[in-house]
Amino acid sequence: MGTFEDVLLKAKSVAESAGKKTSDLVEVTKLKMEAAEVEKDIAATLEGLGRLVYDSKKIGEDVSELIDECIVKVDEQTQKLTELRDKICAYQNIVRCKQCNTVNADDAVFCKKCGSKIQE
Repeated sequence: MGTFEDVLLKAKSVAESAGKKTSDLVEVTKLKMEAAEVEKDIAATLEGLGRLVYDSKKIGEDVSELIDECIVKVDEQTQKLTELRDKICAYQNIVRCKQCNTVNADDAVFCKKCGSKIQE
């Protein structure tokens, strides 16, 4: 009877592991979709900023306050994107180098591409 119980325990362990991996995959997919939306928002804001600067120069109008607002918005979106990417990396057991953005194993101390220190 001990062997049968061992098989059941092993099957239960495998099922739990598969369930966690599926859950992680779903969460990573959600995070990637959210990151894609943020990237799209950043691109749209930057495009609008470029149009704003062009139009203001063309007509000679001072829109520096609007430009500052756009810059703040892009900075906020970029920070959110960084946080989403960090969450994705955590699920995938990887880290990105802060210097060159290369993907490294989560236990790496130095970046495999540029050699920068990854973790402190």
